[in-house]
Amino acid sequence: MSRKLITMSVLALALAAPAFAQDTTTTTPAPTAAPPQCEEQFTTLDTDNSGTLSETEAPQVYAKSRIDNMTMPDTGYGRDEFLAACADNQFTRAEPDAGAPLEGANSFTEGQARDRATAWGVTGVSAMTKDDLGVWRGTGTVDGGTVNVAVDYKGNVVTSTQ
Repeated sequence: MSRKLITMSVLALALAAPAFAQDTTTTTPAPTAAPPQCEEQFTTLDTDNSGTLSETEAPQVYAKSRIDNMTMPDTGYGRDEFLAACADNQFTRAEPDAGAPLEGANSFTEGQARDRATAWGVTGVSAMTKDDLGVWRGTGTVDGGTVNVAVDYKGNVVTSTQ
């Protein structure tokens, strides 16, 4: 091979090398930063300042974890997990379907109905009874006021003032 041809080949490879040497690994996008109110909510809930939430401190979080079939660590629900879930709006009150509570065959146990109410934000949920329409009914507290709470077969939570 001529010296000129070898030089041109080496030059061509050198110029092409950066394209081959590029980092082709994919990166996971950074998680969405939790809004400030999530951090404030965690701080408010973490009454013992342990950096984790116990079921006593955050019954809504634990009820939601049971609904979602999550296993909570024995050490408690960590700050980072809470902030990620909060940023993903996992603790917001879902709007019930129109006309809820809906009549129908309800396969929830009382405990599952109470978890749905608690996860929705009702605190101090009383014992619940299933009526003849298949709706679990009880009482509890929302935003400091006593409410009637109903949980239908679809998991809709409906509250009304007493």
